[in-house]
Amino acid sequence: MNIVDRTIVFKLTDENDFTNLNKRNEVSNFIADLRGVDLTVINNIKQKFITFDASISKINGSFVIVSDTSFDNDLVIVPTLQEAYDYIEMEEIERELNL
Repeated sequence: MNIVDRTIVFKLTDENDFTNLNKRNEVSNFIADLRGVDLTVINNIKQKFITFDASISKINGSFVIVSDTSFDNDLVIVPTLQEAYDYIEMEEIERELNL
């Protein structure tokens, strides 16, 4: 199973419907695409992202945010979707090497 199959990309502006996932238990990576979302909105929900990131880390998953602005030093924030996938791939390789 490749990285795309183990990753969910979601946007705050979309109608997120994850009910069609056939292999939910195999999803361990999440990308929040916040491009175009107002910084005020992001700051209002930032703590929820921090909490979500901690819960994903506990299951050896990755959580990456795609945003034009860096709004928190503790969260992984990258400017493009491709960089988010690259970051997740590097984290997975690192976890495999540390086994």
